[in-house]
Amino acid sequence: MNKLFLKIGLFAAIISLASCGNDSSPGYEYMPNMYRSPSIETYEEHNIEEYNGLPVKGTISQGNLSTFNFEDNLDGYLLAGGNYNDKDNIIKGKSTFPSDFIKSSKMIKDGEDLYVKMCAHCHGTKGDGKGTITHPIYSAVPSYSNTKMIRRSGSTMSELNEGHIFHAITYGLGAMGPHASQVSEEERWKIVYYIQENLQNNLEIK
Repeated sequence: MNKLFLKIGLFAAIISLASCGNDSSPGYEYMPNMYRSPSIETYEEHNIEEYNGLPVKGTISQGNLSTFNFEDNLDGYLLAGGNYNDKDNIIKGKSTFPSDFIKSSKMIKDGEDLYVKMCAHCHGTKGDGKGTITHPIYSAVPSYSNTKMIRRSGSTMSELNEGHIFHAITYGLGAMGPHASQVSEEERWKIVYYIQENLQNNLEIK
């Protein structure tokens, strides 16, 4: 037993003496980038391979779209609709569709799938405003085929054109929030044309 205590005491003394050395080395760093990752500031020189500082391909600068550039306000909404009467002057606005965006049965079907996933819970599967959302704020969702309700565009729901609808999806309208972060630009156009082709002219919806 005494020998065991002697061995333990000797081992402790060696460890104690070793820890009192003057070696100031911090030791090895196995994964330094985990806690000291290199920062890259705009236009700053760096030594990171294959990084050129350019935006990722397909990136769109904030506030700009490739097919639709209207401001998030009433004027932008009216201009997006194609015409806007401002003090007896007709100002023309235009939505430029993607060059490879061809209106087809497949595109309409894609729009239907997207509408069911992203819109039907409020607007209803038939576009009648009778979705599953029952919150008081959303209780008065209008029907797309309504021919009497005048919107801020000066037209009825059934007369809204693609620019009006796209603007509403992008920036939101009333209680409806913006969906630009959830639905891509091309997907929004598909939803717009599905609405126009199948919901705005559905005369069975009152």
